[in-house]
Amino acid sequence: MTSPGPPPRLWTSESTRGRVTPMELFFDLVFVFAVTQVTHAVETHPGWEGLLKGLLPMVVVWWMFSAFGWLTNAVRPDVVPVRLLLFLAMTAFFIIGLSVPYAFEPEGWAFPVAYLAVVAIHCVVYLTARAPTARRAILRNMPFNAAAGVLVLLAPHLPPVWSWICWAAAVPVLYLSPFLGHIRGFVIEPHHFVERHALLLIVVLGESMVAIGIGAENTQRHAVDLPLVLGVVLGIAAASGLWWVYFDGDEVRAETEFGKAGEHRRQMLAYYAFTSAHLAMITGVILVAAGITDAIHHFHGQANPWWLGSGTAIFLVGHAIYRAMLGTGRITDRVFGAVCAVPLGVAASFAGWAAMTAVVVVLTAIATNDHRLIS
Repeated sequence: MTSPGPPPRLWTSESTRGRVTPMELFFDLVFVFAVTQVTHAVETHPGWEGLLKGLLPMVVVWWMFSAFGWLTNAVRPDVVPVRLLLFLAMTAFFIIGLSVPYAFEPEGWAFPVAYLAVVAIHCVVYLTARAPTARRAILRNMPFNAAAGVLVLLAPHLPPVWSWICWAAAVPVLYLSPFLGHIRGFVIEPHHFVERHALLLIVVLGESMVAIGIGAENTQRHAVDLPLVLGVVLGIAAASGLWWVYFDGDEVRAETEFGKAGEHRRQMLAYYAFTSAHLAMITGVILVAAGITDAIHHFHGQANPWWLGSGTAIFLVGHAIYRAMLGTGRITDRVFGAVCAVPLGVAASFAGWAAMTAVVVVLTAIATNDHRLIS
């Protein structure tokens, strides 16, 4: 009679196969709040300094939020201990979102402290993965995640120049860490990974819808009139254009190509096509959302000349990188649209309605032409 083997680990499993779980969808909702905070920070502080103070925290937060997408490929998110740890991580991310406006100030200590808590929770949960390669991979990369948090923690207490240097250094510390720590061993399940990022992008696009309501609320108090109706129509059309560019079968084709890749190439695609390219697309959505709010505020007057056009261009470039890496479709129309969007946005900024119309025309042309070619 053979002796039984060692008992299975209580709260781990192999990679999550199948659809994204409700726990993950619930978890992703806290990211919407962070995006809303960043959008508000960008909109209320126009100029390069305000833009950087909004987007640099976003870049740092996205790295760890995306890391939880990698995590749930290796560890089941529906068993009780993991679920409780994810609730703690959600709380920490929410505190990070609350602290975004103060991230560059000494009283904004909650941002880096909550960030370091997220790093610790992420590592602890990853160490429960059954795949030994995943456990070794996170031990190689976690020190870089923590180092970025320490840089952000120190930054507000240093002279301004050194504060900016710390923030600027935190970004490459994070985004070069897979190469410094060697990007191998992580568990990547194609269907789950593609679906998780697609659903997350829908959640972020929902923030651009919120921007329409914020823009409408902050106009002079009166009943809905024709200009406001037109502003809402154009704002929803712009958000719908971004959605259509991404969600016209690309996610299905991406899963197919992702599944064909070998182990190492799959990890590189996860880094470039998802973590990096989706950061560009999310940044684009943030700028478009800020631009929609501003355009509704200044429906008949001078609107911000950069947000709508630049946001659209950044989104299109991010999607072009995504397509190029996965080989899921043409990129020439995305690149051409990105080149056109910025000058059109500037030229049409004499009125909010014109700026939104210019963006809608660019996105509609790309989406409908692409749909026609695919069909």
